[in-house]
Amino acid sequence: MGRSIEVLHPELKKKIEELKKRCSAAGLKIGISETWRTVEEQDKLYAKGRTEPGNIVTNARGSTYSSMHQWYIAFDFFRNDGKGAYNNSDGFFNKEGLKGEAIGLEWGGNWKSFVDLPHFQLASWGSTPDKLKAQYKNPDNFKKSWSEVIEMNEKRYNNESEVPDWAKDTIRKIIEAGAIADKDKLDLSEDMLRVLVIADRLAKA
Repeated sequence: MGRSIEVLHPELKKKIEELKKRCSAAGLKIGISETWRTVEEQDKLYAKGRTEPGNIVTNARGSTYSSMHQWYIAFDFFRNDGKGAYNNSDGFFNKEGLKGEAIGLEWGGNWKSFVDLPHFQLASWGSTPDKLKAQYKNPDNFKKSWSEVIEMNEKRYNNESEVPDWAKDTIRKIIEAGAIADKDKLDLSEDMLRVLVIADRLAKA
């Protein structure tokens, strides 16, 4: 089991950084306790309370890739303010849950069959790995598909002709207004373009 977010899906990594910023601004200190799990690690957790001593901690088998942790799109967190790692007497995890949901994460605290307060995962693939298994069969195949996501995140647009159609009008106005010194060295990412377009639309409203 690992704590590094570097192994996670690029989209989830970005959301974790955003979550940390929002939590810090609200005075909510969190730490990452777990990210990716192997088949063996997940099966060991599944055995607890079944064939091994302890309480049941998961309903997901590792051998069937049934945990989102195995698909690199989930993480667990803990309270990191010295008041008890999993102390929720003051609603700490509920506050965290709301902040995570606000940026597009699914919070385990809202689950009905197995409430998991310190758990977040990407909401885009549903609550279970069924869609992932149907499309990619296993986590290794899913990971190979990330190159497109990484390429999109790293792509930079240097002039108006390279900019997607949905952003051309906004960028043209910025260039004509003289807000950018060199129109052939824009160096804008996809996310930066979206922010500029949103700001432009809000200005028109």
